[in-house]
Amino acid sequence: MYIWRTGRGRLGGEIARLRRDMDDLVGALAGGGRTWLRSPWRETRLFPLLNVRETSDAFIVSSEIPGMKKEDLEVKIEGDTLSLRGERPPETIGDEASFHRRERAVGTFQRSLTLPGNVDRDRVNATYRHGVLTVRLFKETKSAPKEIKISAE
Repeated sequence: MYIWRTGRGRLGGEIARLRRDMDDLVGALAGGGRTWLRSPWRETRLFPLLNVRETSDAFIVSSEIPGMKKEDLEVKIEGDTLSLRGERPPETIGDEASFHRRERAVGTFQRSLTLPGNVDRDRVNATYRHGVLTVRLFKETKSAPKEIKISAE
């Protein structure tokens, strides 16, 4: 008797229900399935997206933040964390128009990342050009080894 295959009996019904629930979950995570169950990865948006690269003397963080003014962006270092913050106002389109699709995020955003090494806080600069914010964080210069002389007592 294979009640788990035929769906007969109490155990078969529970397995069939579990399979339907799992199919719904996998479908939702893949982007299909029921509309009330949305993929958490699909709904979560990291903004702004960041690239972090390292050169011999600096860490360079770049981020595309189109449609902003540099005055509306804030760059801060606290401890070993770099934070980018800003606010994008909603686009006004008037009463005679409506959106068919609205994918660009509006409102306040913030991204923080732990820096991959120690930086010289006095030598940090940021530029915003053509919608790309670039923050250059120069590495702390390592001090040259110093030999300590031992004196006799």
